[in-house]
Amino acid sequence: MKILLGGVPFGRNNVGDEAILECVVKMLREICPRAEITASTDDPEATAAKLGIETVQLFGFEPPFSQTLMEERLSSADVFIWSGATGLSDYPEVPLEMLEIAHRAGTKTVVWGVGMNDELNPHMYRLLPGKRRAMLSLLGMASLRRIDYIHRYEEQMQARACGKVARQLAAADLVVLRDPETLVAVQACGPVPGAMVGADPAERLEPVAWEDLSLPAAAKAILQSKTRKIGLCISAQRQLVHQQELVDFLDRLAESGHHVVFLPMNPQTDAELMKNLQSRMRHKEMSVVIEGRREPGEILSIANQLDLVISSRLHLLILASIVHVPIIGISRGSKVDNFLAPFGHVSAGTVDECDFEHMQCELDRLIDCRDEFEEVSTFVREMLLQRLDAAKEKLAALLGSIGGGTDGAAPAEKGNY
Repeated sequence: MKILLGGVPFGRNNVGDEAILECVVKMLREICPRAEITASTDDPEATAAKLGIETVQLFGFEPPFSQTLMEERLSSADVFIWSGATGLSDYPEVPLEMLEIAHRAGTKTVVWGVGMNDELNPHMYRLLPGKRRAMLSLLGMASLRRIDYIHRYEEQMQARACGKVARQLAAADLVVLRDPETLVAVQACGPVPGAMVGADPAERLEPVAWEDLSLPAAAKAILQSKTRKIGLCISAQRQLVHQQELVDFLDRLAESGHHVVFLPMNPQTDAELMKNLQSRMRHKEMSVVIEGRREPGEILSIANQLDLVISSRLHLLILASIVHVPIIGISRGSKVDNFLAPFGHVSAGTVDECDFEHMQCELDRLIDCRDEFEEVSTFVREMLLQRLDAAKEKLAALLGSIGGGTDGAAPAEKGNY
């Protein structure tokens, strides 16, 4: 059986995306041990070496890719799996086009663990300054502002996108969404019969053994110290507006004896931002930036050494919760709020309007209550894993119907994934 994984910008230095890919491959190996798995990635050699799979160029994203090759691979695959992340709202055109090509070719299609924010990417579905916006603004003035042509145009763009979401997902053979809120958002686009709620594939990530981690001596000393350690990651994709207030907050933590561990989820863009924040701290000696490219399991192992994590990156929150480290989220889209909801948490504002008072209150509440948080996070994770198990059974049945593709394995047993 030939399985193509794609629809996500794999190989682009995003630890969360790589955690998803690692866990999806592991699951497929359990279901179809002899399947030929190919991932569409921008880091083909390292991905192939690490996961023992075939690779092909990253389809749908810059830099330019071969449209012909994409169509050939989607047509020759037995199954195309859109393999997670928040693509339904962040970059829906890419994977939806891949689904459309696969559907025309008769390839089986699976949407696996994909999320959707409560609004589409404003950079794609808002009319940015330019000739068209200026023209529509003039038309609005000509109508004495009775008609908002800009708003009407944006509504039409969003309606077309939502219509495509509903059509392509309804044509898929299996649709497993990341959370209940995504299901609601998808159903608002149109009917998708049979869509079910799973969870983020990264929930099944396993840590690298601590003794196998290669870290600078200073970083390892801080992580192994008995002082309180606060992990932090702010996404460089959508930076915090009030950065100086964040730096002041971090200095107050340092003054009270906390170490700040900057834990970039992108070793390039996030790390650059983290180093800038550290350089602005008065007490930078109480902080460390974990630099270098890290495997998802390494980040999970590092997170396990922390006492609390603050993040606007969804997957650092997910990884911290796996090892029962208390979490505080900063919203940069409803995906963070959706993940926090089962824990009974509310985000500390947004990247545009961060609520540092709420952040401090949450830190004070959670820092000495790790046992209580573990009780909650254990319950939440069991719920998420049960949803993944139920979805895995559906996937195993689908793959098993394609020429006996499960090779006689018994993948649908609970706990395999």
